Amino acid sequence: MTPTQKKLLAELAKLRFAARNWVRVNRMTQDNIAGFERKRDVARAASDAGMERIVSQYLQESRERLTEYRFYLIEIGQHFVMLSREINDHLPREAWLEALSVNRSEWETESMRQHGGTPMNVVAVLRLENSATRDDDIAMRPLAWCCQMALMNAMQTSNKLDRAIHEASNEFFGGAFGEYRERSPLERMGIPATMIQGGEA
Repeated sequence: MTPTQKKLLAELAKLRFAARNWVRVNRMTQDNIAGFERKRDVARAASDAGMERIVSQYLQESRERLTEYRFYLIEIGQHFVMLSREINDHLPREAWLEALSVNRSEWETESMRQHGGTPMNVVAVLRLENSATRDDDIAMRPLAWCCQMALMNAMQTSNKLDRAIHEASNEFFGGAFGEYRERSPLERMGIPATMIQGGEA
C-alpha cells in the first residue's frame, strides 16, 4: 500500500472514531438537558427560586454546548464528503469497504452494484457502515448521522440546495410537499418558523 493510501485509511479511521465520540457526547448532553429540565420544574413547583436559578443556568450552558457539538457533527459530515472523493480516487474498493466495516455479504448485492460506487453512497445512501452488527442505532452508523446533519445544515443555509431537494422530493412523492417556500434568514440560522413572529406553524 502506498503512503497516500495508508494516510487516507488512517484519516478515515480517525474520522469514524471522532464521529462515534461526538454522537455519544451529543446524546449525553441531550440526556443532561432533559434531567436539568425535570429538576428546574421540580424547583419551580416547590417555589425554590434559588435552586431554579442554579439549574436554569446549568440548563442554558448545556443547550449552548449541544449547539456547539452539533456543529462538530456537521463538520465531520462535510469532511467525509471530501474524503470520500479522495478515497474513491486512490484506494481499492475492498480496502475502504473493510475500513467502513461493511459486511462482506453486502459487497456484491444488487443495491451495492447500483448505488455503492463511493464511500459516501455506501455510508449515507445505503447506510452500510458497521453493517455486520445489524444494529441501526446512530452510534453504529455515526458517519451516516454526520452526513445527514451536514445535509440538513446545507439545506438551511443554501436556498438553491433547499429548493432542489424540495422539488426532487415533490417529484418523487407526487407533489406531497406542495409549493416551495423560501426560508427566511432566521430559519436559515436554524430558528423554526413557529418561533418567528408571523411565521407559519
